[in-house]
Amino acid sequence: MKVLSGALKRRREQLGISQAEAAEGICHQSLLSRIERLDEVSNITVLQKLCDRLQLTVSDVARMDNRMLTTLSVVRQLIERREIEQAAEALENPGLMSRIPVFAYPEYNVLSARVALAENRIADAMQLLQLALGDVEKHQYELTVEIFTEMGATWLAQGEHINASECFERARGIIHRLPRDVQLSMARVIAHTNRHRAEMYLAVEDPQRAMERVTEAIGILPAPEVTDYHEMVELQMLRSRCADALSLEEESTNAKMLVYAAAEFSKDAKLQDDVKQYLAPVMPEEV
Repeated sequence: MKVLSGALKRRREQLGISQAEAAEGICHQSLLSRIERLDEVSNITVLQKLCDRLQLTVSDVARMDNRMLTTLSVVRQLIERREIEQAAEALENPGLMSRIPVFAYPEYNVLSARVALAENRIADAMQLLQLALGDVEKHQYELTVEIFTEMGATWLAQGEHINASECFERARGIIHRLPRDVQLSMARVIAHTNRHRAEMYLAVEDPQRAMERVTEAIGILPAPEVTDYHEMVELQMLRSRCADALSLEEESTNAKMLVYAAAEFSKDAKLQDDVKQYLAPVMPEEV
């Protein structure tokens, strides 16, 4: 998608910040440099985050329906909060589908695949991920990692552990080839990848390696936003399962307490109710 000539660069210079400062936590500096040089961007999420950083609206820099951008962002948040039914409704909205340009298809298909997997529509999820992989651009590292991670999760849901491992290794390989600052900006995606890898190791009865991946994921997950509490809850639940498999009773109990704490901090009533039901059989007095 074309952006207005020099719009991002002018605003950044007006604010007196470097490319590195503008891109920090959003994308690699080289990607921002490319965007400013070519006045073109292919990842709508990156564009929206850059606009937020520079105190701009998307309509200030691109001639595009801003409602579509907001909707995709909201869909992702719904998925992260495990509000799958609402996410599915948003993705199936004919108005949204008619407004999505070609460059946004990979992200749209990844989100649709995550919904399909959550609804146990395995074949649909894999087909959508194959479409996303075919359309994703080479510099879209974060989205490519997400695609391979979700492919691994989809194979794992079918009990296809070898195929799942191959997909997770593809994601891990991409991550390891990236500069450290890019990896830090992708912390949430990397934590998500490691959670699914841990689930795979548990499935093949290797709780030690599963625990290592869970610990790594918890260590890199950034300071939590609302949706991150859901990820932390799942990670701590997984940590408890690993600890149980390794006969680490104290660590399992600690993980369960952190599950409860994350749910309480989230202020999400549904998450809190789900966690209380999860903990009630084992910790009735504490919850």
